[in-house]
Amino acid sequence: MPYEPTSAHAESGAEPSEFDPRGYWEERLGGTFSLGGVGWLGLGEPFNNWMYKVRRHAFRRAVRHAVGDARGLRVLDVGVGTGFYVERWRELGAGDVTGIDLTDVAVEQLSRRYPDARFVQADITESMGGLAPGQFDAISVMDVLFHIVDDDRYRQAIANLHALLRPGGTLILTENFLHGPWHVGAHQVSRSADWILGLLRETGFDVLRRRPLFVLMNTPVDSESRVLKGWWWALMNGMARLPWTGGVVGAAVYPVETALTATLREGPTTEIAAARKR
Repeated sequence: MPYEPTSAHAESGAEPSEFDPRGYWEERLGGTFSLGGVGWLGLGEPFNNWMYKVRRHAFRRAVRHAVGDARGLRVLDVGVGTGFYVERWRELGAGDVTGIDLTDVAVEQLSRRYPDARFVQADITESMGGLAPGQFDAISVMDVLFHIVDDDRYRQAIANLHALLRPGGTLILTENFLHGPWHVGAHQVSRSADWILGLLRETGFDVLRRRPLFVLMNTPVDSESRVLKGWWWALMNGMARLPWTGGVVGAAVYPVETALTATLREGPTTEIAAARKR
């Protein structure tokens, strides 16, 4: 899901939390197994559908630049949710698709939907779910990492992703890459670009590319622009009052958003990055 704002701020790492991510997502996906369920709950299904259209463009662009031809690749999607990126990898021709998710509901639903793929219930911050090291040519971990609120578990997740990739394999990820203070909440932590990029390098990744995932269609968490903050406030309040307008607003903003994400090198909110295992 996209970054949702919190009121807490910190200059350095997150403190361990009592938050139970598995229980939270079991309940959430069990109640709404849809893009609206894994997306931004307050913005409604119509607007979330347009947000995922933007994600599709950004993801395909990132894979094209970092991987090239995905046909026949062995790929893993971490935090698979409702299977949106499983479908994207299949569109791109990946030959062997595996998904990891915290929840039983995602594994059960997607195993029925995609009987030719493999789905594993596991917590990437603890283990590799029984998957073999070096098994994958590419891994995607999309809108997942900022939900890991404990820094040590975050480090372990990156180490596990590195282990699962073959040498030269590619990691596609989304993060918020802040240039200012960290934003720390009970369910999400937005960390600094320096910390995230440093961890990737230390673990054995070379970062290839970073580009905006969104510019106008997500919280401007990495911007002090009053215009962007005012736009987002108006959008959220409008969707809360009249959620049916999300389809109209999303359709109007979509072409502008896809143009901005294709041309800007950095954005005010979540970005998509590609890194290669040394």
